[in-house]
Amino acid sequence: MTSNETLSYASVSITPRPPRVVIVVEGGKHWSYWVRRALYRADKVWGGAGFAVVPHQGGQVNAVLLRACEAYDPDFVVTYSPTVADMEHFRPGLISFSGDDGQPLEGVDRERLLAMVRADDVPSAEDEAARKQVVAACSSYRSRFTGDGWHEHVTSLREESSGHFANVLDMPGTWQASVLACPTDWGGVVGAAVASYAGVAAPPSRDAEEPELDDGARKALASWLLGQPDGLVPNELVWHPGLAFGVDRRTTPTAHERTKAHLVEIITGLDFHRTGLLVVGDSAEDFALSRLWQLTYGNTYWLPSMLDEDAVPWPIGYGVTRIARDLARRDNRLVITSMSRLKDDLELWRERLLAAYPMRSPQNDDAIPVILGPELPWRQATTVGLAVQDQWDSQVTVPVSVAEDGTSRMAAPLPAPVLVNGELAAHADLEWQVDVHWQPGHTVRRRGLDSREIFADQPPFMLTWARSSRHGVTYGSRRYDVVLAGTRSENTLARVALRHLSLAAWVRAKAAEHDLAVLPSEAGRRTSLLANMLGGRRRYVNLFGGPLLPALRAMLATSAKTNEAYPDGEGVSLSSTEGVLTFAGICARVADLELADVREHADAALRAGVLRRGMVLRCATCEQKQFQTVDKLGQHWSCVRCDALNDLDRHAWKLPPDEPKWFYDLHPVGRHVLSEHGEVPALLSAYLRKQHREQRGMFDDLEEVAILRGNQPQVEVDLVAYTDDVLTVAECKTPGELTGKKGKQEVLKKCRAAAWLRADRLLFATTAEEWTQATRVLVENAVASFSDWGPLGTPQVEFVARLARADTEI
Repeated sequence: MTSNETLSYASVSITPRPPRVVIVVEGGKHWSYWVRRALYRADKVWGGAGFAVVPHQGGQVNAVLLRACEAYDPDFVVTYSPTVADMEHFRPGLISFSGDDGQPLEGVDRERLLAMVRADDVPSAEDEAARKQVVAACSSYRSRFTGDGWHEHVTSLREESSGHFANVLDMPGTWQASVLACPTDWGGVVGAAVASYAGVAAPPSRDAEEPELDDGARKALASWLLGQPDGLVPNELVWHPGLAFGVDRRTTPTAHERTKAHLVEIITGLDFHRTGLLVVGDSAEDFALSRLWQLTYGNTYWLPSMLDEDAVPWPIGYGVTRIARDLARRDNRLVITSMSRLKDDLELWRERLLAAYPMRSPQNDDAIPVILGPELPWRQATTVGLAVQDQWDSQVTVPVSVAEDGTSRMAAPLPAPVLVNGELAAHADLEWQVDVHWQPGHTVRRRGLDSREIFADQPPFMLTWARSSRHGVTYGSRRYDVVLAGTRSENTLARVALRHLSLAAWVRAKAAEHDLAVLPSEAGRRTSLLANMLGGRRRYVNLFGGPLLPALRAMLATSAKTNEAYPDGEGVSLSSTEGVLTFAGICARVADLELADVREHADAALRAGVLRRGMVLRCATCEQKQFQTVDKLGQHWSCVRCDALNDLDRHAWKLPPDEPKWFYDLHPVGRHVLSEHGEVPALLSAYLRKQHREQRGMFDDLEEVAILRGNQPQVEVDLVAYTDDVLTVAECKTPGELTGKKGKQEVLKKCRAAAWLRADRLLFATTAEEWTQATRVLVENAVASFSDWGPLGTPQVEFVARLARADTEI
């Protein structure tokens, strides 16, 4: 612990869980087979029901799916390459072999070589390009620990068993009898829907096609996919590992459910204000969105068009109405969306859906809105997931050292993440993930932070991998240093000491990924000094962005003549730019505050030394008018200009004739801040803090920072704010305009800072009545023309005006 750190204690909750994995597959003509094949592999893996499958088209992943992947927050993003046998089936002749003479082999010779390598993977450059897109949008395990670029923990899922994903079917306690699963010969959209909902228990057939279902089977299947408790599924969905008789299709578990041995589904957050999803459409992207949303937020249903055809069957209308009603009971809602259908088409489908159940309440028709992917609420605080049964949310208190910037560093490592369940602990191949949530947590989450930055001492060699995840920090359970044979199982587990980064430390760490440094700007050093004097950033914002601000501004005199600068007689000009106010003058300039409240605010600033109480006196020798603080006053006082000793008498203060008045002066650093309009970021901070209080989320901000490459300044940022998992980069202006080339360059610099930090919002704030239309157009065009945005695209752009007024508006 260094001299500028303090020792304290922190409470953290620990949850061991199976991995969250995104499997990237080809999304072309045969997407249903690739999806079912990936889900089959996942269902042989511990926690396979928690794996997501994301398709790509020619190496490109849909932007909405990238946003969904970011929300899902995978530990690993992997490819699952087709085999030689797959390629030969779907693209016969594509794989060629050459003989000793360099000529292509044909006939029996080629078939002989094919038979030898049929199970080998065929890596795809397009698969890898798509995988890297997903990685860039997410925060999976990766680090630059060797200094030669990013390194990842796991990048592909193989056919053979892996230490990272142990074979669930070998685990004691796993259900081994009949299950409900996608039949091997069911392909197409319906096959993918059943596979996503129930899982895949046997290798899917490459020749599988869309199943032919009669009207009754379609209705039964649709009811089951909508979670009807008494839905009787088609008999084809029952998979038997051997001979079986008398299987009850209503109580038989799914293939997904048997992968949850010793696991429990948990909800993190409050179970209200959640959005359930009804996905309509037949594309690979519709499948992926429904599955990602289900794994992240729950309450998701996917209906391929084959299940409703021209008229929506009554069971679907009833089922959707029931789901919407059940969600509404907890102040949640159901929305309709699609990745492949237009909004007008969805509106028409919604009307047919509602008409299919005439017993609904018409006044509730508007309770099922249509919302397309980009507008979906991707920042919901409540998420779902899997955790080890009887071990989730375990509370641990650890000693921490707290730095001046608020970063907490564990002074001792966490206990080894031992699983208490004997059957799990005995599974030698098992590796699990450990979620650590600081209470209260304030650090920026996700956004791809380097693993090294999360460890307390940033070691040159990591004992395990760690990452910034959606609710805190996640690390792998296993050690990756030297573990000798015969070591006790407990000692093969990682004992980690972690850091909980302040916003300032996080910004520095994130900038370091781009070989950048972050320092306070000149304005930042002044605001930091005032914040230290006042006792913290919040108190600084309360003073310079709060109700006393008009009075502080009035201390910047507009004239050297007192009667012009302060016609009410409650202030005195010391120069053309400096003035002081009486307490009455302060009260007159502070609206909507009781006198006692003004006194309380002023006293707090006086105790900190940011405001100073004193008298305005004139030296009898040099006749210099000056402000003398109460600490320097006595019956005799010294002139600040000529050092002459003066008496404290009526000649010195002049008026009033009976007793001198008390005046209030602002610290010179505070005057400097106001003279350069440094209060505007404080006003914006106060505005954002007010929003934060109304939403009851967490809030932190950092004002006036400079980002440098070497010694060369790249951009200055007026405010970086983090609230409710939304990271904001803000530009603050006094006039409500940015014009010309200079204005465009200023906007592009802020774009660069937002891209480096992976900001969600780019905000432009002003104290003016409004931003000019020309400025809005300039900003929007500059943001659109910036070419270095990440895979998630441009951040949200907002304009805030009237910052100094109570009716501040966006």
